[in-house]
Amino acid sequence: MGCIEMNDLQKADLKGYKEIDRLEFSKELVYTLYGIGILALFAFGFLFLSIYSQFTGKFSGTIDVFDIIPGTLLFAGTLILHELIHGIFVSMYGGKPRYGAGIYSILPYLYTTTKSIFPRNQFIIIYIAPLAVISIIGVAAMAAFPSIAHWILLPLIVNASGSVGDLWMTRTLLRYPGHILVEDKKTGTIIYGKEMDKPVKVSAAGFGSKFLKGVTISFLAIAIILTLLPVALNIMGTGSFTIGLQNSPYTIFEYNSPKDEEGFFLGFNILPALFISVIFGLVYAILTTVYTKGS
Repeated sequence: MGCIEMNDLQKADLKGYKEIDRLEFSKELVYTLYGIGILALFAFGFLFLSIYSQFTGKFSGTIDVFDIIPGTLLFAGTLILHELIHGIFVSMYGGKPRYGAGIYSILPYLYTTTKSIFPRNQFIIIYIAPLAVISIIGVAAMAAFPSIAHWILLPLIVNASGSVGDLWMTRTLLRYPGHILVEDKKTGTIIYGKEMDKPVKVSAAGFGSKFLKGVTISFLAIAIILTLLPVALNIMGTGSFTIGLQNSPYTIFEYNSPKDEEGFFLGFNILPALFISVIFGLVYAILTTVYTKGS
């Protein structure tokens, strides 16, 4: 069954179908997915770093400030490629993809949408295509070209952790029967089903959602600070220093000043950032839950 154009919604193609549910991306759900994405960053990071080390015999957990510009371009390029692959599969099934970007609350996002309606299984393939395609091609490229594997690693981790929303939608759609039709919107999804079909209860409220929101806020704040910190330290003429145990997993971050060597360098261990974010998330969830119950 091919896609159904929006202009045909009132025609015989949808005879026997009715709107049974709308899956909206509420603020709670967006923060929840971002929080899960941050935790998935480490899970997929471990997975692809393990594969990387098998192909190269190396394992690196530090970030050089001179890699920030190409790293940022790779990061942005991966996000764009992710959406383009969504669009390619939309086109394969007869739809016309539309692309855009926006900010939800304080969180930026890219999106691919279409004015077409698809059967459930086609829409699931559209959702998971970027994760599958980029992961398979990326791992194959690391195996074939180990000398540039370190540049392939970042796109693999970013793409996989950024696919959390797609996987959440896939899991949700699989809870509906296979005959449903799906219409995508920029901020949600409309489900069309038969007369006997019932909506699936989806909730992002609760302690877990608050925890993941706290993790998201904390991790983004740390990322922004660590991005701006080396430039600020260089401008202030700060000398070299290390917080935590030097050259160990307990190094929180290390700054080498241009006073001591050419250029400047900021190395940091990402695990302390996760640890701090998890602690902040727990405190945030506890305080907001107590406040909500008390009000």
